[in-house]
Amino acid sequence: MALATDGRHNKFVACPPSSLLYQKLQAQDFKNLIAFSFPSKFRELKDVLKATLKFKEILKKHKIDIVHTNGSQDNRIAFYAALLGRKFKVVFSKHNAYKIKGIFSRWRFNRFNDAAIFVSNSVYESIGFGDFTTSVRVIENGIDLDHWRRRKPATVGPRIRLVSTAGISLHKGWTYLVEAVAGLPQEQRERFSITMPAALEMPDTLAWARERCDIHFPGFALDPREYLEEADVGFVLSQAGETISFACREMMAMGLPVIVSDFAGLPGNVEEGCGWVTPVGDVEAIRTVLQTILAMKPEELLRMQAAARQKAERDFDVAQMREKTEDVYQVVMHQKACSNLQ
Repeated sequence: MALATDGRHNKFVACPPSSLLYQKLQAQDFKNLIAFSFPSKFRELKDVLKATLKFKEILKKHKIDIVHTNGSQDNRIAFYAALLGRKFKVVFSKHNAYKIKGIFSRWRFNRFNDAAIFVSNSVYESIGFGDFTTSVRVIENGIDLDHWRRRKPATVGPRIRLVSTAGISLHKGWTYLVEAVAGLPQEQRERFSITMPAALEMPDTLAWARERCDIHFPGFALDPREYLEEADVGFVLSQAGETISFACREMMAMGLPVIVSDFAGLPGNVEEGCGWVTPVGDVEAIRTVLQTILAMKPEELLRMQAAARQKAERDFDVAQMREKTEDVYQVVMHQKACSNLQ
């Protein structure tokens, strides 16, 4: 969204109409929005062919110079379109920590793309190979600091309100927090509440969590700021898949110190005074952090909340991401003309 709406160049966004990105851009009356799905499985071969032909027509109709892909599926469709003869530049952003495996996938990454963007150093280090022929940059995800801002003063009461907007998939590690809270002495356990606004799934797991602590699952929130404003501390305790976490940065911008695991780029979001880093899956370490928070005076926690916002203002501004990405666009456009299939 940030890249599409910054006003530079004539930009188009092609994404599934069911996606949050499509819905948000549509709500903003973004003019160059294209409903487009990216099939990739072998059983979808017919749909892949249709999507490739449609993508080729989009490129031709709008005279596209650069295709910025954000995953393997759209990168493959761009590759198939290039097989049909259309020349264009390709930028690939890697948003996950999974290795690029297979001879074809590595070849496509290095030979087809004109530039690659990694959203954290940990993603760059996790790719699985290091001999790059494509141009490589690390550009960390940025957030809208004006949007992710408290609209009322922070307050700290006798109960500590924990929140996460990172989702409730099990790889997010939130069940370790539940276990940590559940293992506290009763008088300490009763001082914590947990809120997780997210798409509801895994009913058995949610029931398990509710039996162990005061936890609330209000469902997916298009704008979760109301929950963040009512919280004291955020958390993202991922053990897989995570890169740097938009949710973590959004919570910090809302003035929440965060408890993070030491997975991928999560530790880089926090520094002393605005959060805590715990080993992946270490329930005892999380419980120790919780007891540390309980021992803090309200003014100490308020200082940490202010420090989290200051960290976000210093390092997470989306304007930095826009400028660095624009630099990549300028570089690839001024490279010597080359075939996408070199």
